[in-house]
Amino acid sequence: MSDDLVPYLQRPLAPVDPALLIAIGSGPMDPADAVALSDLDRLLDPAPLAVETGWCTLPDGVGYVAVRTEMPGVSAEMVDWWFDWHPRNPDRYRIWHPLAHRANSLEQPATPGGKPHWGAVHHPVEDVGVGMLRARIEFRRPSEVGFSTDALDLPQVGTVVAGFAGDDARRAQSTVMVHVFLNERSGLVLRSHFWLGAAIRPYGALGAAGQLLLNNRLARRVLLPSGLPPALARHCCEEYANLAGLLPELYTQYGATE
Repeated sequence: MSDDLVPYLQRPLAPVDPALLIAIGSGPMDPADAVALSDLDRLLDPAPLAVETGWCTLPDGVGYVAVRTEMPGVSAEMVDWWFDWHPRNPDRYRIWHPLAHRANSLEQPATPGGKPHWGAVHHPVEDVGVGMLRARIEFRRPSEVGFSTDALDLPQVGTVVAGFAGDDARRAQSTVMVHVFLNERSGLVLRSHFWLGAAIRPYGALGAAGQLLLNNRLARRVLLPSGLPPALARHCCEEYANLAGLLPELYTQYGATE
């Protein structure tokens, strides 16, 4: 552990808005209120969603998670810097959520993109509430995930962090992940959305064939841990509430020098 990061690791987690925990703890939301993968651009519109924070299982067996996090004092520049800075050292990932994050490693993008994290692959080791997972997150341009735009010039959008998440141990992709950071006067408001099991695809040569065979309710039931949607919703609340508290200080200390 780098000595200068020890104080961050020893801090208690920032408190989560109790209203978010109540929304998650009250049980599944109505699946009819979920944002469809075919309507991702709706997340770029600041108008309130039917449900900003909640979870459910959709009729096709996909697990759905939505979390809204206020991030006062945080800028889009800080967020873009964070997703390039933290995976370069496992200790940086650990300070994000010391109770759940264990390690991380980075595969650099093959070619530079409009954002430093576009094309990068992270390999986090974490417990989102269902046991320790060796995850794989492939970050993409928003337009490669399903948005009609990369949202680089929309005044209401600070930045978008999106991609496909999966399991290194099972060697399969499974999930569409989207974090839309909307501009507010005081900073940013984050909409985090996950469609668990919506994009099952084995890694490697069998990817295309496996994708055709595995994107169904039965495969989702087998591949996705029981209780994952509410557990991930709680974890997302915790890690982004904590990041909102850490990021301005981290960016001031490290952002100008790295």
